[in-house]
Amino acid sequence: MNENMLKNFSLIAGVDCTVFDVKLKKFEDVTKTFCNRCPRRCDYINTHLYGCYESVRWDNRYIYYCPLDLIFIAIPIKDEFNILGSGIIIGPMQMGELEDFEKVPTVPDMQTARVNALAEVGATLFCDSAPSGTKQDVGDFLNAIYKELELLPKRKEYPLSLEKNLQQAILAGDEKKAKECLNRLLGEIFLQSNAELNVIKARALELLVLLSRSAIDGGADVEQIFALNNNFIDEIDNIKTTEQLAAWMSNIINRFVGYVFDFKDVRHSAVIRKIVGYIRSNYMNKISLDAISEYVYMSKSYISKIFNEEMGMNISSYINKIRIEKSKHLLIDASLSIVEVANLAGFEDQSYFSKQFKNETGISPKIFREKNGIEG
Repeated sequence: MNENMLKNFSLIAGVDCTVFDVKLKKFEDVTKTFCNRCPRRCDYINTHLYGCYESVRWDNRYIYYCPLDLIFIAIPIKDEFNILGSGIIIGPMQMGELEDFEKVPTVPDMQTARVNALAEVGATLFCDSAPSGTKQDVGDFLNAIYKELELLPKRKEYPLSLEKNLQQAILAGDEKKAKECLNRLLGEIFLQSNAELNVIKARALELLVLLSRSAIDGGADVEQIFALNNNFIDEIDNIKTTEQLAAWMSNIINRFVGYVFDFKDVRHSAVIRKIVGYIRSNYMNKISLDAISEYVYMSKSYISKIFNEEMGMNISSYINKIRIEKSKHLLIDASLSIVEVANLAGFEDQSYFSKQFKNETGISPKIFREKNGIEG
């Protein structure tokens, strides 16, 4: 990695750029990272490890949030054997209005378009898998970036808070609110895209990928959502007008909501949904009953009782269920060892993970991989 190139990119972009060693699970120089001086300590290692792995799956760039709701971009760097060895971590940044979250004074504010531009340029500039010919002269390339970033703040800010509201509606299975947010968001996208259908289609696809993850986090079956996603590109190519696109998006939102866990027959739905949301957002970390109790502002004995009554299992069993669900997704990545899968899914011990996985699925993680044609 050319350190001077990384430094120049950081100066022009106005945001920190650091190297995270995936194999050693640490920053090459932790003293230069924001995480080392962050006002709220968290398990940042797994956060950035997950970001690096996801960047391989998502076109060599991945935009993600840390537990403090700050935004980072991960760019994968592979070794001579095409194995992920490290990642460029760009960030932190923050987006949205002041009322959306607590601002951190030392962290730069970014518009959505600028964050996307940084991810695009970072992938082209740093990723070893970038197409041949894209890494032009560094000086000219960075000058082009600088001109582009100068223009971006003048554009109307993308309504990130509205997008978050739509995600939350999908996560909660709230069809009415989801449709309201979608209609408003599509209106903003149409206006900002100058009614250019191809631009709107591209934004719609980006939005649907984001929402599909929200549906999965809300309890939707991963395979169902992936099967739905596979049809997106073919279907959207046949759309000829913005009216058709709006109707198509609304239909997909309905299907997303339909796949999310249905709480309509749950008597304590508000509390259960909040507990489920907390678990699904924190499954990779250690989760205690005390933490859940504090999050929902109710006693441990009460939430344990109603959760068991409504969900048919105790909270600990549900946490394991979610972790196993996530681990199946991770096991398909051949570059991850079973130990790494266990850690990323929230299990501290591989043997315990293997035991729980077999209890839930009837087969071991190793056999699961073999059945899916994955070696290792």
